[in-house]
Amino acid sequence: MPRTLPLALAGGIAALIIVGSSAPAFAYPQFQFSSGTTRCSQCHYSPAGGGLITSWGRDESADTLSTFGGDGGFLHGAWTPPSWVALGADVRIAGVRTDDGGQEAPQTAWFPMQTDLYSRFAFDDTWSLYLEAGVRGETRPASGFSDTAIGQINTDLATVGNRFITREHYLMWRPSATGPYARIGRFYAPYGLRFVEHIYYVRRFTGYNLYDETYTASGGYVDEDWELHVSVFTPPPAGAPDFFSSTGTRESGGAAYYELRLEKMAAVGAQVRLGHGTEHTRYQGGLVGKLWLDPAKLLFLGEADFARLQISAASAGVTQFISYLGANWFPTRGLMATLAWERYQEDISLGKTGHNAYDVQANWFPWSHFELVLLYRYQTVSAGLFGQNDGPATSLLMGQLHYYL
Repeated sequence: MPRTLPLALAGGIAALIIVGSSAPAFAYPQFQFSSGTTRCSQCHYSPAGGGLITSWGRDESADTLSTFGGDGGFLHGAWTPPSWVALGADVRIAGVRTDDGGQEAPQTAWFPMQTDLYSRFAFDDTWSLYLEAGVRGETRPASGFSDTAIGQINTDLATVGNRFITREHYLMWRPSATGPYARIGRFYAPYGLRFVEHIYYVRRFTGYNLYDETYTASGGYVDEDWELHVSVFTPPPAGAPDFFSSTGTRESGGAAYYELRLEKMAAVGAQVRLGHGTEHTRYQGGLVGKLWLDPAKLLFLGEADFARLQISAASAGVTQFISYLGANWFPTRGLMATLAWERYQEDISLGKTGHNAYDVQANWFPWSHFELVLLYRYQTVSAGLFGQNDGPATSLLMGQLHYYL
């Protein structure tokens, strides 16, 4: 293979990073069971899934998940890193159309949704260091880039230092793929379905929104049929440089997640989380379910959480309900179609505080390293579980190109 190919690929990724954004390194829970893999940590170095993928995950991306196959190795197999080093990258470019019923609706924009670089260094068969870094992006109007491409690039170059961020970095002790582990650093405490899409209610309103990563100490046990993760966490210091900062809810506390897998086709999980901040204390718990029906090529995913927010400035509090229920269909190799319903109740004791979201999504993986996504999301403010709208509806149409090294 020509030596210029790795250089050209590296240059292309660097250019995308300059104009890119950083997004959470979550996983695809839809591939558990549906791809023949029962544990998320089979495809990811993280014990709970997400982030840099293993050699097994790379092989699966070509042999099982992509329509036309390909080479799932780093740089498409052009160069193989030493055994003690693992490298990777994620790049996502998106275009959106939003409609909230306002006078300026609909609005369109494009933006670099994600650029993340990953590295993992294994010191021996027990210890490893994981590092991730990316660049926060800014939404551009649809006509923004065509005004003056050179000027836009110069602006991005001038501000890229302020937008550079590391959301995950940790030291991990893990003697084997199954068994006990411990890690400490910056990452989300394992909890819930851990979707890629941060707009889902079960991420936005459970302490896992965009840029909410905490400094965490986590330990647990991963077995073939079950796993347990227990964590304590705290946010980055308030005065930390932008490189380490967080922008969302600032809470310190603990979380636990337990999952039991059944007959290589189903899983049930239970979870709890306590988060204490300056304005409130959040007590949270819920259940997770996954069911794979192989003859129909259908995977059902569900999560339901109750959260009690105790307001620090008052003796009162609110009880919330957050849920997700979805069905994923795999009609042919490389194609996934999703229908989902979400419910978020801001205060279950009050009417007109409920939100419903309906999602229709298609993911196509034509070749390894490539993904095309089309998502339509319709949201309503509703007192009832279905319909009975009490406010204006909003809609989102998004197309996305995802490339990974």
